[in-house]
Amino acid sequence: MTFGNPFGLALYDKQQRQVTSSVREKRGPQGQGPLVQAGHPHPVGETRAIRPEVQALAPAQSPAATSDAALAALTPEVIQQLHGAIRDLPRPQLEALVIAFRQRFRLAKGASVAAAITQKQHHDWIEAFLVQVEIQGQHLS
Repeated sequence: MTFGNPFGLALYDKQQRQVTSSVREKRGPQGQGPLVQAGHPHPVGETRAIRPEVQALAPAQSPAATSDAALAALTPEVIQQLHGAIRDLPRPQLEALVIAFRQRFRLAKGASVAAAITQKQHHDWIEAFLVQVEIQGQHLS
């Protein structure tokens, strides 16, 4: 509540489409004058056509393209490989994966995690989880 809608809503935006890098703001001499962004002479609130970081994005790297790629359907072979890797996990890691997957992708309690693995974003998340489990296993050895 203290930080307002932009911050609060950004917490629920998984792709963080409306989140920008933090930019410090400062006031003119002795707190007077317009707000300006650190290092930029333009007052805050002054609109410019396109932010430099957005303009620098290549078309394939645009947020819409990234989002579309994440939603791409997995082939049955890839799904089977993921299911096999998940089945090979020790019981505690398997339970941790199921709980985390349900939270990350907002699955209902009764929904099957195996049936929910259909998109590239699921593949990428599971692969990252498996790497993390492997790293933790190496540290314990």
